[in-house]
Amino acid sequence: MNISAGLKAAAKSLVNGPRAESFRAGGKQVVCPHCENILFHRKKISMHTAFSSLVNLEWTDGEANVLVCANCSRIEWFYDNVETEKS
Repeated sequence: MNISAGLKAAAKSLVNGPRAESFRAGGKQVVCPHCENILFHRKKISMHTAFSSLVNLEWTDGEANVLVCANCSRIEWFYDNVETEKS
C-alpha cells in the first residue's frame, strides 16, 4: 500500500466514526477550502519527532487537532484547540 492509499484509508476510517460536527477555530467557523463544507470529524494526533521516539520520550511532544471534511475528506490541522460549534 502506498502512502496516498494509507492516508485515504485513515481519512475514511475517521469519517465512518462519530457524527460530523461544525467547529470554530480562532473565533471563526471552520470551512473546508476545497468544497466549502462546514461538517468535520475531529481526531487528536500526537506530534512525535523521530528523536523523541528514538529515546522513548513521546510523552513530551504536543498534540494537534485534525479535522477531516465529512464531504471530500480533506484534512485540516490545528495546533490549538478547536471548539464545537453551538447549535
